[in-house]
Order: sequence, then structure tokens, then C-alpha cells
Amino acid sequence: MTFFTPGNIRSVVGGVFRTRPGVSSLSGGVGIDTRTLRPGQIFAAFTGEHTDGHAYLRQARIAGSTVALVETGATLPADVPEDMTLIEVESTRAALGQMAKAYRKTFTSTRVIAVTGSNGKTTTVRLIDHVLSSTMRGSASIKSYNNDIGLPLTILGANPNDKYVVCELGMSGPGEIAQLAQIASPDIGVITSIGLAHLERFDGPEGIAKEKASILQGLAPGGFGVVSADAPGLAEMLPPDAQLVWFGESEDADLRLVNIQEHDKGVCFETNGGQEYQIGLIGRHSALNAAAAIAVARRMGMAEGDIASALATARGPEMRLDRRTIGEIEIINDAYNANPDSVRAAIGTLGSVAKNAKRRVLVLGEMLELGKAAKGLHEEIGNAIAEQIRAGTGPDLVVLVGDLAHLAQDPIIKELGKASVVLEPKTGDGRSIAKRFMPGDAVLLKGSRSVGLERVAHAVLLDIQNPDASAKSAKED
Repeated sequence: MTFFTPGNIRSVVGGVFRTRPGVSSLSGGVGIDTRTLRPGQIFAAFTGEHTDGHAYLRQARIAGSTVALVETGATLPADVPEDMTLIEVESTRAALGQMAKAYRKTFTSTRVIAVTGSNGKTTTVRLIDHVLSSTMRGSASIKSYNNDIGLPLTILGANPNDKYVVCELGMSGPGEIAQLAQIASPDIGVITSIGLAHLERFDGPEGIAKEKASILQGLAPGGFGVVSADAPGLAEMLPPDAQLVWFGESEDADLRLVNIQEHDKGVCFETNGGQEYQIGLIGRHSALNAAAAIAVARRMGMAEGDIASALATARGPEMRLDRRTIGEIEIINDAYNANPDSVRAAIGTLGSVAKNAKRRVLVLGEMLELGKAAKGLHEEIGNAIAEQIRAGTGPDLVVLVGDLAHLAQDPIIKELGKASVVLEPKTGDGRSIAKRFMPGDAVLLKGSRSVGLERVAHAVLLDIQNPDASAKSAKED
């Protein structure tokens, strides 16, 4: 029986037909936004903070959806198409997870690969997908679809004939990874790293390690773990009978990286088996993300030559050390998120890839969701930046954005002087920060997502495209 039929979907989610089944030509998959909905997909109507999906049922039908999930008690518009089947459920969000879990059980030849970790999740997902797609058909989560909405959408979007689907599992609080792993039931579970992210909701690094390790509790029978050998405290949290491959620089790693060499175009490295790889992503940590992809590809049966060839053409996702030149200014946009470990890695990358820049500029936004540890961790980052400056690889100009980021200023001022440390209350439209850059600068943007540092890169672009208007706006400021 085809999974995506009105009757089967109603049964899976425990819903009732609010309107009787009409057209049943479903191609598979679920969408939650009528602007990206594809013909034949089910439309799941969510009641959000700013909009209500129930108001867009007609638009969903125009986009080609013939079946929609709606919530009990929701107000429906008067123009709901007569030929649209509505399935009523208590919670659309819960129903999405139920559908994905049931659909996952129908997979016979599709291997589910699930990736979690404090840093590098999305990049590792992209690398795994890029490598595997060079020899087989499959799919991967788009953007950072890693919560109880994004993961089900990724699972439900997989084609039954695909060889793989790569999912990202994120967390904001305890218990989320285990819940998502129960939906995905991964054949391969990947843990990229353990770091100090979301500390305000966890009892220290041990709690984070335990949460990430719970991905392996949801493995399918015969499942396999690919885990970081460099992650502190992780080994003690893993199931004792788990089948694992450890990767990293540690001497204990099964897949051990040696001779890592950074250059301005990416990273070269070798593994303990003597294989040589290169990848067009900057930063030493990119080699570790690539190692996870290598371990997965080997498990999927790929030849070493094919893996190496695919990695050589890989590129990173948007706003993860995304490097581009705008006019005469090089922007390294790593503004998607930030925690202490990722900030240290990014600062090190700036020093290694911007050796020939006239100035190295660090725009550092505050790191959020660190709870009571926030003050001390921001002060530690200030010391880390000062250490880089003393070593000759640090920034020449530092812009600190947000009150928490300002806590890093003292050791940096001690090394650079007050004139080279700028305090900004917020990003705004990015103009007040961008106007401090000069031709020949290499600029690293790093901060938590809500700081919005990507607007600085946009301001630089606008200045290049229309310098007269930008100068006028700056003067008015």
C-alpha cells in the first residue's frame, strides 16, 4: 500500500476527516509554506506566532496540494476548496512527527544518517550529502532543519528509491535529541563535537555530552555510530555495546587525522591509513568535519578514490566560514551561530587564512544561551583573542557587538589600544560597523544568530554598489 494516501495518513496520525477524501493524487512529502509547496505534497497548517497556516488552504490547493492537516478548533477560511481533503488532528506538530516515524519504518533500501553535535552539524550534513551524492541518489535536510518540525519534513521528503537521507538533529533543551532519534531511527548516528552551547539549559558540559550521546540510543537494529574521539566526556556517555568508529586527531581514533595543513583555499590532510585528502573549506576544524563524512562514506561502501574526489569539490553552507570578496574587502561570514569553541576556531582561522591582508578585522557578536557562565566565557574569549594578538596571528581591529561581547574588551585593549577596539550596542543595519573597513581588510563576522552580523556583509555590498548613497546615509547618522 502506498504510504501517502488520505486514508493511510488519517490512520497514522489518528485524525478524522473534516472533509471527505476527494482527489488522492499524492506524490509524497509534506510542506508547511505555500510559497515552497510542491504539487502532490500534503500541506500541514501550523498556527504560528505571526501567522496562521489555516488561512492559506486555498493557496495550498492552488500550489497543487490536495490534502491538508488542520488542528481541532482552528478557524478555517470560507474559501476552502471543495476538492481538498482536510484531516483534523489535535496538534499538527505532533502529527508531523507521527507521520515521519511511520514513514521511516517503510524504508527498505534507504539508509538514514543522523548528525548532531555542538559545532559543525550543518557543514557535516552538507559534506556527507556531497560525497554520497557523487555515486548514489539521496537527499539531505535543507538549511538547518534540525528540530521536531524540520527533521520530520526531511524524513517525509525522502524518496523510497533513495539510497540515503541525511538528517540534522539539534537541541535547545534536555531530551530533544532522544526524541528526534526515535523519529529518525538512524542507521548511522554521527556526533561531530561536544562544546559549551545551550549551557543555560544544561548542568554543565556533562549534560551536553549526555544529550548528544542519546542519538545512539535511537539507532536502528545493526546501527552504527561515527563519533568524535576529541570530544571531552563523550566516551563515558555512550552505550557500552554500541558499534562505533572514532574519528579525530586523538591517538585513540580509529580514523585519525594527521598532517593537517591549512592554506588560503582550504585544508589538506592525511588519515592514518595513508590516504590524502583536500577540501575547499577553510579552517582546521573543516578537516574534522570531513573525517566524519569519510567514515560515513566508507560505511556506505564508497571507494577511497571516489571519496577523495568528491571532498575536493565540496563547499560549505551559507554563513559558515563563507568566504567572499566584496570590492577590495574580504568577508569571512561565520555569523550563523557562536559558542566558545566555535569562536576560538574561527579566530584561529582568521589568523591562518588572512596572512596577507592589510588588516585583520574581527567583528564579534555576543554568544547567547550560555546562562550563568556567559560573563566568564566572554571574558575567556577576550583572553583568547589577546593571546592570538601576542602570537602575531590575531586581529588588528576588533568590533564587539552587544553587552555580553563588551565583556571581552579589557585584555584586547591591553594589546591593541583603545582606538582599535570598537564597542557597538547592536548590529542595526550594519552600516556603522561596515564604514570602519578599508580596502585590503580581511573581516571575520562571528556571533550568535540573533545578533544578525550578516547585515554587515550586506552593508559592505551596498556600499560597493552605491557608494554615494552609503556615504550620505553615514553622514546622516
